[in-house]
Amino acid sequence: MKKKLLLGLLLIGLLFITGCTAKEKLEPSNFKKIMEKKGFIVTEQTGIAIAEGGNVDLSYKAETPDQRYVINFYEFDGEVSAQGFYAKKQAELGSTGSQVYTELNLGNYSKYTMIYHERFAAISRVSNTVVHVDTEKNYQEEVKQLLLDIGY
Repeated sequence: MKKKLLLGLLLIGLLFITGCTAKEKLEPSNFKKIMEKKGFIVTEQTGIAIAEGGNVDLSYKAETPDQRYVINFYEFDGEVSAQGFYAKKQAELGSTGSQVYTELNLGNYSKYTMIYHERFAAISRVSNTVVHVDTEKNYQEEVKQLLLDIGY
């Protein structure tokens, strides 16, 4: 009886742990609303994003009013396209000669951040969406907090 109970608890725990690794993606319209509330100027950039590769359904560019930095949001037609775009951007960043980088891959979520040549860059993917930012290093903490606020 104890073995069955222990096995049942172990399976429930395993389901709980794997369920925690899945993040919920941000819908494009919610990204736009959140960024506008934070004072960003948000414009649709779908045509430009298609030129960057992948099958982009919708893309937004959110820029600070004083043009300190831009956060790009992409929604792809599927997770495979988003993974391909993420890998491409990660490889581009990796070729810059990074000084410090972090990488995290859990379930439907991937995140890569790095510091290079006095710049900070982050690319984060949840399911079929990707957020990308590349800015001066002195905005690093502000950008990290903003990405946490939107779940990326």
